[in-house]
Amino acid sequence: MELHDVLRELVAEHGPGILDDAAGFRGVLDDVLAEDQATTGDINLLVDAVRFGVLNPLGEMIQGGADPARAVEEAGQRLARDRGGDDQAASSWAAAVLGYAVGKVPAAVVLRYRSSRPASGQLPPPTAAPAPPYQSPPPTAWPPATPPTAAAAPPPAPYAAPASYSSAPGGYAPPPGFGTVPPPRKRGAGIWVAAAVAGVVLVGGGIAGAIALAGDDPGPGPDDPETSGPKEPVVDVAPEALDERYGSLASQISAGTSDCEAGDPGAGESEVVQCTVSTGTLRLVTYEDEAALLAARTARLDYRAGTMTADNDATALYEYDPERGGTSDPAVVYWDSKGARQSALLEGEGTATIDAVVASFTSTSPRVTEPTAPAHPKLIEFIKINMDVAKCTRERTFFTGETEESSCDTDDSGIIVSVGRYSTRKEMKADRRYYKRQYDQAGTQGGGGTWRFGEGEAEGGYYAYLDSSGETATVYWDWNAEDCYCYGVARNFEGDLAGLEAWWPSDD
Repeated sequence: MELHDVLRELVAEHGPGILDDAAGFRGVLDDVLAEDQATTGDINLLVDAVRFGVLNPLGEMIQGGADPARAVEEAGQRLARDRGGDDQAASSWAAAVLGYAVGKVPAAVVLRYRSSRPASGQLPPPTAAPAPPYQSPPPTAWPPATPPTAAAAPPPAPYAAPASYSSAPGGYAPPPGFGTVPPPRKRGAGIWVAAAVAGVVLVGGGIAGAIALAGDDPGPGPDDPETSGPKEPVVDVAPEALDERYGSLASQISAGTSDCEAGDPGAGESEVVQCTVSTGTLRLVTYEDEAALLAARTARLDYRAGTMTADNDATALYEYDPERGGTSDPAVVYWDSKGARQSALLEGEGTATIDAVVASFTSTSPRVTEPTAPAHPKLIEFIKINMDVAKCTRERTFFTGETEESSCDTDDSGIIVSVGRYSTRKEMKADRRYYKRQYDQAGTQGGGGTWRFGEGEAEGGYYAYLDSSGETATVYWDWNAEDCYCYGVARNFEGDLAGLEAWWPSDD
């Protein structure tokens, strides 16, 4: 039996109360699970999900109308942060398992995720035979033409698709036989066709005889490629040519590339080149105008979990780490140049990690660099309240909606700090509600109150607490100032709540 099914049976038999106490829950799992049903890592993960109160916010999100898959993703992101790691996919698995156990999350969502080891057993068999793959309908059956009474004319040439309908994979291809059926014959057409064929034979023979007598090549005709219309310019994809044309993006854009070829430009694009690299593909684009470049940039720079973005108007950089983002999407590095109206996209394939794709990016000697420090001026102001901003280092985000996130060193080596900024006030307040709930449920609460930053200033939340295991002390604070929506989380994994609050200076 699958692990999530075991937990669901336990909840059905003993009630959801077994998920209220982490220590008691661990004891139940140790008693009922066989050795091949869960690893120690799986059990630790599920116990931590109970200890950090995953179920309450998960249930509230789903009850409020959130899609269960999205709610599981959000709950997993927070659990990963609370555990001090970045394995968001495993944490989402734990959230999904608990949600399934209490009937709030469907099994399909659980099966999207995998814990630290492959799930035991096999997936349940399908309930019905899978539908056959889609097949195009057969071409329309036309009634056969009446046989001619005289020699028939040669059949018309097969239908040729317009140039815009590519017959390559993914393009449009007409069904077999389309366009080859002659129109219905009119009455007496057989005699007319016979006469026409005889005329063609006579005229054709005369022309052939004239050519034979002249003994000269008549030269290209009006439809010959040598004379028919202007040719499309050939895109030079040689390494040195790419390095020259795309020099505003990188000094060696062709580094590590092979099999470069021109692609079909899309709307707003004047040139597309795609190359193979060791980690996947490199796509180079030149845009027709600045507006087209900025539209492509805006579409690329999203704020999902697992991203790092930098946009100084003249250039932009975007990275996506699927491991931290908790998806199966490829690892990505994108960068562009507004002045040159060009962009580059490195996209990983197979098991390529973000570190490997970043290495491919770095090998090109790019004109843009990864951000290494907090960038937004309001976030920098927020950090300076109680930390040295020079000791903060940018990292990829944990939560959807964050514009940036950094980890900060402190004078106390036992304290781990993360700071970040959300794009909206609503997203920051959702973060606050989560930590307020953890504070309310904690057996040991801090003595520093819940509000900081003084009267008359933008409101700020402050919650300090010790989790039920006594192992993790947490201080959360935020600043709901205009255009900030900033937060900080400090943790001590030795349970020193008093020391953690002493580190955070009081402004009361």
